[in-house]
Amino acid sequence: MEKKRLNLLCLPYAGGSENIYVKWKKEVISDVNIIPIELSGRGKRMEDPLYNCLDEALEDIYKLSYEYITDSPFAIVGHSMGSMLAYELGIKLLKDAKKIPEFIIFSGKNPPHIKLGTNYHQLPNDDMLHQLQKLGGINPEFSKYPELLSLFLPIIRSDFKLVETYECIPSSPFNHDIYVMYGSEDTITSGPSLMEWDNYTNSSCFYKEIEGDHFFIDSNSKDVIDYINNVSRKYIVSC
Repeated sequence: MEKKRLNLLCLPYAGGSENIYVKWKKEVISDVNIIPIELSGRGKRMEDPLYNCLDEALEDIYKLSYEYITDSPFAIVGHSMGSMLAYELGIKLLKDAKKIPEFIIFSGKNPPHIKLGTNYHQLPNDDMLHQLQKLGGINPEFSKYPELLSLFLPIIRSDFKLVETYECIPSSPFNHDIYVMYGSEDTITSGPSLMEWDNYTNSSCFYKEIEGDHFFIDSNSKDVIDYINNVSRKYIVSC
């Protein structure tokens, strides 16, 4: 009996590109097809305009994802901002395409109704960069390269605007399983608020602590991919 490959749509964190997930292709089990979603205005889409609002981002991501959800089982994973986008994409796919993912993995993010509570996108460049360095996602050496900063800062400012101005519109809970990964040293997802993800599904919600700070998805990719593989094995469809 042949197995259908599971398309795993992968959404990046703020400032990130599809390169976060490209390396996963060699390390996930053969039954999983990694689909990195390249957001507008970065990477190979550098010439495309940055998003002005969440609706623009969501419509773009929906169009990029559609070919991978029509005839194959699929799932979604997102980290930090990517989790916010994964949540909204899951709702839109059900509403507009009547398509349901096998599961969604929300990584490095509190539930959608809990606001981030920062205003990094309104700060001057130096202050914004300093705050992002404190999160652990930007090497301080990066600031020595003004030509790179000139490309990166508009992207990160646009992304943080999406996250920091995001208003969660109440929706019915999902009817599929959800998984929540969080870093052992991540100050953003610490505390009991994280467990409120339970309210976002009528099915099961599973939690997985990964060693590391907010960017454990990069610094501890081995444990992350091991977990992705273990989760995916439960949903591989035979035909």
